[in-house]
Amino acid sequence: MSVFLGIYLVLFTLALLWIIGSDALRERCHLFSTRNIFLAGLILFQSASGAVTLFTGETERGAHMDDFALPGLGFSVILTVFTVLFLWVYNRANAAERLAARFTHIRVTSQTRLVVAGILLTGIGVGLRFVGAQIPYVAILLPQLAAGCLCGGVAFVAVAWARSAFNILIAFILLGTTAASSAILLVGTFGRREILGILFSIMWSLYYEKWRLMSAAWLLPRVAIASAGLSVVVLAVSSSRVSGENVDRSLTQQVERVFTIDPQSVQENVIAALSGQFAGGISMWILEARVRYSEYDPLHSLVYFITLPIPRDFWKGKPEGLGLIVVDEAGVTGVSEGHSWGPGLVGHLSHDFVLISLPIYAFLLALTFRYIDTRVSLSQNDPLTIAIFGSALGQVLGMPRGDLGLFAFNMVAAFSGVWVFGRLAAKLCMPIDRQAELDASSDEEFNDESSGDENHETWPSDGYAEVDEPTERPSRT
Repeated sequence: MSVFLGIYLVLFTLALLWIIGSDALRERCHLFSTRNIFLAGLILFQSASGAVTLFTGETERGAHMDDFALPGLGFSVILTVFTVLFLWVYNRANAAERLAARFTHIRVTSQTRLVVAGILLTGIGVGLRFVGAQIPYVAILLPQLAAGCLCGGVAFVAVAWARSAFNILIAFILLGTTAASSAILLVGTFGRREILGILFSIMWSLYYEKWRLMSAAWLLPRVAIASAGLSVVVLAVSSSRVSGENVDRSLTQQVERVFTIDPQSVQENVIAALSGQFAGGISMWILEARVRYSEYDPLHSLVYFITLPIPRDFWKGKPEGLGLIVVDEAGVTGVSEGHSWGPGLVGHLSHDFVLISLPIYAFLLALTFRYIDTRVSLSQNDPLTIAIFGSALGQVLGMPRGDLGLFAFNMVAAFSGVWVFGRLAAKLCMPIDRQAELDASSDEEFNDESSGDENHETWPSDGYAEVDEPTERPSRT
């Protein structure tokens, strides 16, 4: 039975890939969208990972079971129902689309303005990372606020570079801000999502500034090259990580580890990547344990998300992340105190009582991503919106692995950092063009009045432009 379930999960993976590609070609959903990045995480950490466990019987140490058949069946059913409901809500979330359309802006931009705004926002991110970390009781927020600002600053410069790819000066500034931001994020950290977020923010900015106007023949090679480069960087960072509470994570040591990677570590991380870090197998183990012992915690991830900013000094019994809880439940020894697993989305749904958590989480995530994708699609003249929602894509990719509440909180915190401080940079360098907005509003009213004319042509409502080859963007004020 495990083999048949594994085959089903492979077909499920192929179906999700077909939906992503088909919707992009038919202009139903941009190829680079939070929906698709979340689905990519669902493939990597759930469907493909679950298939590996069902085919091989391998999973995380401590999460092994003698028979994966029944847990695998429950895993497949929950994953399928969640995904179908998520996509159904996403496609019909018209209220979220209307709300997003109310907040679009047109800004006065130029390459110089974008570069200055990017450098300013990057500087703010550096300040929050080091100076703000010393402020009591708010330090839990500041790392993600800083990470968002650093990603947003790089995104501004990436937009400027996309408008003139052969401008050597802007290319060097982009390289410099990327290297500086990556170095800042490496100091004192163990995770990879923030570094991944920097690289994602560049690809996100390039896509919405230029790549989305290209035909598939021009776009796909760029996406392939960027994805390959992204994979190499993530593998290098992953292979250089050292766990433990007392590890030296200064910038010097972090960089030294990157350049002295053990080949054995590279091999282990390749296996971990191909297996989705066994998040699928861990989800099955959690599902089986909850069914056996009925130890449910309804909506734990949502409660964890809401209460995460509260300092433990004020609340000793504050909820822990599921990744830490299940390591203790499994009795894993020989690991650091803060060692955690990726419970997987199905693991979270099972622990949080699936009959309640599945519809609520599918509904909230679908509405959130539909709102974001609509805002970004309609904001081709507002680099600030592009930067805000491109600042935490590493967290979006990691959500299906978990901890779900933690990643969702980190995403919102990063968005908030760019929204607050990015608006300050935009106000100084890229003010809203009120006259252009007034003219655009007048054009929309004219188009509405002309909508009954069969010969009247309008742009697609989702922001796509129908072109066969890359074209020069129109000059901007």
